[in-house]
Amino acid sequence: MKVVISCLNSKYVHASLSPWCLLAGVREFSEKKHDAVVMESTVNGDSKAFAEKIISEKPDVVAFSCYIWNITKTLEVCRLIKQGIDCVTVLGGPEAAYRPKDILDKYGFVDYVLSGEGEWSFPDLLDNMHGEKSLVAGLSFRENGEVVTVPEKVYKETPPSPFCDEFFENLNGRIAYIETARGCPYRCAFCLSGGSSPLRFFDLQRVKNDIIRLSQSGTQTVKFVDRTFNANAERADDILLFIRDNYGRAIPDGVCFHFEIAGDILKESTLEILASMPCGAVQLEIGMQSFNEETLRRINRKTDTEKLVENIRRLIGFNNMHIHIDLIAGLTGEGLESFVRGFNAAYSLKAHMLQLGFLKLLHGAQMRENAEKYPCSFNSEPPYEVISTPWLSGDELNLLRKCEDALDRLYNSGRFLMTLDYLTDEAGIPAFEVFSSFGNSVSGSRMPLRDYAERLYGFFADKCNREILREKIVCDMLCSSSSAQIPDSLKLRDALHGKAKRYFADNSDESVKIAVIRSKNQIFAVHRSEEKNLHNRYEGRFYDADILFKTEGL
Repeated sequence: MKVVISCLNSKYVHASLSPWCLLAGVREFSEKKHDAVVMESTVNGDSKAFAEKIISEKPDVVAFSCYIWNITKTLEVCRLIKQGIDCVTVLGGPEAAYRPKDILDKYGFVDYVLSGEGEWSFPDLLDNMHGEKSLVAGLSFRENGEVVTVPEKVYKETPPSPFCDEFFENLNGRIAYIETARGCPYRCAFCLSGGSSPLRFFDLQRVKNDIIRLSQSGTQTVKFVDRTFNANAERADDILLFIRDNYGRAIPDGVCFHFEIAGDILKESTLEILASMPCGAVQLEIGMQSFNEETLRRINRKTDTEKLVENIRRLIGFNNMHIHIDLIAGLTGEGLESFVRGFNAAYSLKAHMLQLGFLKLLHGAQMRENAEKYPCSFNSEPPYEVISTPWLSGDELNLLRKCEDALDRLYNSGRFLMTLDYLTDEAGIPAFEVFSSFGNSVSGSRMPLRDYAERLYGFFADKCNREILREKIVCDMLCSSSSAQIPDSLKLRDALHGKAKRYFADNSDESVKIAVIRSKNQIFAVHRSEEKNLHNRYEGRFYDADILFKTEGL
């Protein structure tokens, strides 16, 4: 049979792992011969064009991996395919696997839904396409007008590697994903990973071979999809040491490995290895979720918050890796006051990224299945985001969304770090107040960086020393881009401006965009195209950016 395996990625830069896992399963476990290929697109692509591309392959079977970010578009493509060709359609992945009856009842163009591990069940389905469906573990199908579901099977084996020649031909430098374990030791009520299957680890030598192959593929980022990479500390140490000892040799310089970890269970041995990693070789994502102990207990999240904070501070102090932490708004038992305290505490850690996320009520998660224990109102359409809870009103959640927008544009973008340090550390404005108040003032506005910086200055100028604030904003803008357009309201004139302009007139190198002049305790930055200088007073160190030309007085 001709089989097309597909997934709609959220962005082109993401190279989905799931269709390649299915392809590996077909090639490894199918008893019959099937001509299977992978075809990928994105949720932003043209549905009709992609459907026609799949139809042109004249497939007998088309299978899709479904997630909250692509289920709507996937169903649309699936419908168009069935309109254009007589074929069998199969949906799998969490957005189908946890709601098979709902899918099959609502969408007549879907023939089968597969739950569980597709590397084994999908080839079984292909082999039994015209035979006994009850032999296929995790399969849901219609029979005499009713939906029948076959129980899933629990596997202990390592699935076949998805990294075939075709995978690398299609990767094309995109973010590559690798899976070295399945399941999770935790049973968080908002998540699916802990309840799907027992935690098991894949063959370690296979993992190491895959790491080398991926790192040599041209990708710049290899992301481990293991939900808790350090659940087994000894194994985590082994993999990290393997990366460290091969970095710059079998693993090219510049490749970054991304891990999701539980920060409070980090062993001293793991911390020591992380401290010794080459700069930029590792980035860590650490789910804090909440600082509210009662909330953590109610959602079955076991976290030693004191140890977590201590370890995050140590990791940031190593100064050799990117640290990403996150909080979730809308969790059971947490109101605005508690969330604000947690936000300020998280921000004070000064991680490189602080993600403010919002609870999503996923199909199959305890928080969706047990509404009495976890009461809340949420959107009925993907991604099923929380609307209100008994502890957080809709208005309060909307305020947090505005806070999130400002947090991303000011802090996570890295563009206004000196400005934020001044506002929170020197001017003494609490972090949540900075982001929520400013976010509320520019809510819904999409504007160029120049205008955003001007609004930032205008909003906080009366709440602190306006001259220092102006200089911090200008410094931040110059650091973020050599072609930064400084608002007129943030420019000043100075006698040294003429000297800088004469320097530019005598220097024909157009790549030199900015002259930075030191004079005693003052620093003057002048852009080649500006008629006013960006007079910045700053004691001590100015900033580090290769894009800037620095000189001692002109």
